[in-house]
Amino acid sequence: MKLSKTALLILGATLSACQSNSSGSKTSSPDTAATSNTPQAELIIPGKSIGDLFIGQDMTAVANIMGEPDAGDAAMGKAWGIWYDENLSGKEETEISIYSSYKDSTMMVKSVKQIRTTAGKFKTPDGMSVGSTLDRFQAAYPDIQLRSQYRIGSTGDTVKFFDSRSRGISAEIVKSTIKALSVHAMNSDAVESYFTYDPKTIKLNQDQ
Repeated sequence: MKLSKTALLILGATLSACQSNSSGSKTSSPDTAATSNTPQAELIIPGKSIGDLFIGQDMTAVANIMGEPDAGDAAMGKAWGIWYDENLSGKEETEISIYSSYKDSTMMVKSVKQIRTTAGKFKTPDGMSVGSTLDRFQAAYPDIQLRSQYRIGSTGDTVKFFDSRSRGISAEIVKSTIKALSVHAMNSDAVESYFTYDPKTIKLNQDQ
């Protein structure tokens, strides 16, 4: 069947409008769309990365980026490495911690399993960071669960450890405020063994 020139023009305009509307209606995933004021190097992507560090990254590459850790703990092929960074005010020390273990059964390469930060400069795509509230964290990740809580020996603070297992992000909460954020692989459990570094830190019952 032949179409007139006018009909073809109308059809083309209709298809163009449909494509435009379809494109305009797309929304980015909250875990992948970067905010306009957060550079990639300071972005937290749940289940994936914090800044230039990402889940599954070879620890040799981490060493090239971060240098040697300032502190840490290692045993049975698993390790925490901690890098400290003085706050611009000089009054507060922040840190990035990385949990690593062997990538596979060959036990040849270690890779990143979890990344933790206490630095407020790192933000999720919607702007959440250390210093944000528990309410905001819960609104962004409704499936979070209280995994455990600890009384920190050095400060006496009670830290509540919340985790969104499905999204791969956890938060340490003190008095309804986020004090640290961690990312880990989606649909896997967060590691919280770093709490026991301080021998005076006590794991509490969840009803305490």
